[in-house]
Amino acid sequence: MNLDKNLRIYRERAGYATAKEFADALDVPYNTYTAYENQKREPKLEMLIKIADLLNVSLDDLIGRKEQSNDSLIKIRNKVMQEVNKQNRQWGDESELTPHQWLGLIQEEVGEIAQAVNETYLPNKTKTKLGGKENIQAEIYQAAALLIRFSEKIEGE
Repeated sequence: MNLDKNLRIYRERAGYATAKEFADALDVPYNTYTAYENQKREPKLEMLIKIADLLNVSLDDLIGRKEQSNDSLIKIRNKVMQEVNKQNRQWGDESELTPHQWLGLIQEEVGEIAQAVNETYLPNKTKTKLGGKENIQAEIYQAAALLIRFSEKIEGE
């Protein structure tokens, strides 16, 4: 586990250029925070949670815990279900859509997956990459969410 190294890496990624700046954001003394980064002191669980929240990372990522296979599946399921909830909030239940219209939505999402894969992996100097692997994953989650929502509609009929 590399908490000390991860603290610095994730702090800088989150835009906190100095340890002092992040210590102030955490509302802890500078010496306390630098002791975490220098492996001279370990933060308590409550502080780890506060740090992870401020840095917008999971506790597993922060402490350097490697995912186990079940954790990966749970993480994917959670991301897909977050997308389902997001779509439901944005679009409602689409109860008025026909199966043909649902198919059109799903085909559109699958097309966006293919486009994201092409933009990421096919060499073409005139194209700009739109987020790489993260974009591919986001498109896959959106397509999976649509399929789940359509499945729920069919079960409800």
